[in-house]
Amino acid sequence: MINFINEVLNAKIESQKYILSSKFPLYLKHAYSYTETVIIGCRCLCVTPAEFSLASYKKQSRLISELSGMPVVLLMDSITPYQRKALIRDNIPFIIKDTQIFLPFLAVYLTEKYSKSAEPEKFSPVTQFVFLYIFYNQAKLTITELAEKTGYTPMSISRAYSSLVNCGLFDYHTEGRKKYLIPNYKTDEILDQAEKYMINPVSKKYCYMKQNDYAGLLKSGLSALSEKSMLAINDNDICYAADNHYPLISDYIVSPEDIDPGNTICLEKWCYDPKLLSTGDCVDDISLILSLKNSEDERVQISLDELRSKYKW
Repeated sequence: MINFINEVLNAKIESQKYILSSKFPLYLKHAYSYTETVIIGCRCLCVTPAEFSLASYKKQSRLISELSGMPVVLLMDSITPYQRKALIRDNIPFIIKDTQIFLPFLAVYLTEKYSKSAEPEKFSPVTQFVFLYIFYNQAKLTITELAEKTGYTPMSISRAYSSLVNCGLFDYHTEGRKKYLIPNYKTDEILDQAEKYMINPVSKKYCYMKQNDYAGLLKSGLSALSEKSMLAINDNDICYAADNHYPLISDYIVSPEDIDPGNTICLEKWCYDPKLLSTGDCVDDISLILSLKNSEDERVQISLDELRSKYKW
């Protein structure tokens, strides 16, 4: 890190281990490693977190500065686009290895290179599921706890957590031994921020022969929308959702040219299990909106707007 600062600023950097005084609380002693550094004649305290939480660091950096009597500079190997913007917005000094130097107390802001590759273009199915599960339940769950509740592997949940942090929607928070996600936006704002990442949960649609029993499947598509709004539908619009593991019976699949409106339904295969997000006999609201948002039917769009208003979205 020192070599990077030297190369970019073309200045001699002096550094030494900082000896913490007795005024430092125990949690701060263990949360960071400390290096006293002189940059262009200005003495500052560089800190490297054991685990980084943006919300916690904002509070703790102010306290560290008060206790040490020096400006505090965050040292990191990498950073997300959201964290970068938040640190600059709040005038918080940082140095990202081989990438950026932001030292407002020296009026220095230099960028060597910056990649947005850490920010996902679209959610994966698991990431979207995790986002919606946390949103609906306002849950503070560790990776292990959420894996136990949903049946996903801890590795899949861990990747989803990292993706949600990388795109700036959430940040990690630690309480004792528990590490979970906390939102960076209010409940009525986070959907607006997340919408550009969200995907249509419907991976494939089938025309399926009507059977007497669809117990266990949730209403979806126009069937669900009619339950949640004033939209009127007919027998041709009946639709159910199933996860990708639902066993299809090939004899019941109807080709488009053989569709009999009175004897077929729409069966949707979803990229995540809709039952894990539902509390009734229909798919969840937000997934339903995403599945129908591209409909050209004005009646459908009016009903979707009605459903969106429930979340001020």
